[in-house]
Amino acid sequence: MGKHRIEFLRESLRNLRSTGSVSPSSRFLCRAVASKIDPQKAKTVVELGPGDGVITRFILNRIGPDAKLIIFEINPVFVEKIRSTFNDPRMTIIHDSAENMGQHFATLGITEVDYFVSGIPFVMLPESLTESISRECQKWLRGGGRFIQFHYSPLLLRLYRRIFGNLHVELVALNIPPAIVISCEKLAI
Repeated sequence: MGKHRIEFLRESLRNLRSTGSVSPSSRFLCRAVASKIDPQKAKTVVELGPGDGVITRFILNRIGPDAKLIIFEINPVFVEKIRSTFNDPRMTIIHDSAENMGQHFATLGITEVDYFVSGIPFVMLPESLTESISRECQKWLRGGGRFIQFHYSPLLLRLYRRIFGNLHVELVALNIPPAIVISCEKLAI
């Protein structure tokens, strides 16, 4: 087992409730998530709960040179890992809960988001918090924007359908454990 996997496992076991996994996302899952982002439309991308940043790299490789990637992570170990791994002027790391995104968007001058990419383990959080964060994402998404979430369980599909009105589900079997990628488009009014 490589040093990267051991560090992730150690931190995940210490904070399983906020990490949601004991194994980093596979490249197959990372590709499936990043492929939902249209580089031409991705001006402001927000990543929620990136963990150690394995999907972050795929997002940065997918978005254009003028795009912004705003990251929300509550675990200080992962915040430091992302800061030490990436040196990209397009990226802003916020060590805070995603439920406070509105305050940070106001400070950053963000009025709408093109894509939310979430690795938050919502199935391990109180349903009220899950719904609150999901509704905040829906509120900040521009018409035609997407909320992309990966999970290891289909338990919350009904909640996403209720909040976003639609969803597309893709199974990524080549991941440990197998994962699903949920993509919800905000319907333009």
